[in-house]
Amino acid sequence: MQISLDIQDDVYKKLVNAGVDMQSKFNEYLTTLSNKKDTYSNSQQFQDDKKYFHDTLKDIESGKARLVSHNEVWEEIEKHTSSH
Repeated sequence: MQISLDIQDDVYKKLVNAGVDMQSKFNEYLTTLSNKKDTYSNSQQFQDDKKYFHDTLKDIESGKARLVSHNEVWEEIEKHTSSH
């Protein structure tokens, strides 16, 4: 696959003069990005987050918790700030 990039002329010249192999640097960068995504999705933090959101959804669906509107949130904030 081929991708084109717009790089400022002065930056390009600096990279070329420094002997940077841009192709390998882009490949390294993209591999790092994909590994970070894979790292999170296989992490304990991901499992904890998934459980938290699943439990919250169950609470909402069962009526144990309720969603509040934007206006309700701001009313509570205004009550709190005006009482202090």
